[in-house]
Amino acid sequence: MFRKIKHTNGLREIYLGKLRICKYTNMKRYLKYQCELLQNAQMRGGGVSYFNFLLERAEIRLKYRHIFYDFYLRSSRGEEIVFIDGGAHAGVFSDVALASGEICYAFEPNIYLAAFLKDLYKDNERLILKEQAISHKNEKTIFYNMEGDVISDGNSIISMPKAKQKSAYEVDMIDFCEFITKLIKKHGKIAFVKLDIEGAEFDVLNALIEKNLYENIEYIMVETHERFFDNPKEKIGILKEKIAKKQIKNIYLDWV
Repeated sequence: MFRKIKHTNGLREIYLGKLRICKYTNMKRYLKYQCELLQNAQMRGGGVSYFNFLLERAEIRLKYRHIFYDFYLRSSRGEEIVFIDGGAHAGVFSDVALASGEICYAFEPNIYLAAFLKDLYKDNERLILKEQAISHKNEKTIFYNMEGDVISDGNSIISMPKAKQKSAYEVDMIDFCEFITKLIKKHGKIAFVKLDIEGAEFDVLNALIEKNLYENIEYIMVETHERFFDNPKEKIGILKEKIAKKQIKNIYLDWV
């Protein structure tokens, strides 16, 4: 019935049958793992060892790592590689994007994390920080914190009782389709979009699909959060059906 999977990086997942119902991080193991990765990278010097460290730290699946080596090669040959990090959190994927390509637009509505990101990337003009929540509309909304943990990666603009959300504050939302349209006009194309936006991905993907904007993006990688909704199977099922119906090959729902 219930299965608990322990990953070496500290990630813990609980499944009910094939359905993942919970995930959390053993912080002691996570920090130890990160220190081990960094030590190994430093011992071997920079270059590919450090690049691999960034991929490991961002917990990018082995089957997707070739994408970033390809981006790195293309960037080294002068091609402009544009990334969007939707839900930047602590910046671990943004670091991968900057190492692989030219420009990274990072979205983080969490006011505490955004403050750290501002300081972290203050001297890097290739990282463009947007303190907004990715959505399918331009409005203000409430950003919910998880049980008092103001920097949790489960904080969201979606009210999800199952996620045990507590405190909240107001943030700005941005119409992602409008943003993508402007970016395409500016850069011509977008190489990679990562969406880890804690439940808002369903509305955003529906809009991208309806407006065919996915056609201008090489890869759209998504962590889905249907487990936080009352109808998880229906929620993810409808989205998968839309993707299959339009024979979309560049939207991946198994980023994590």
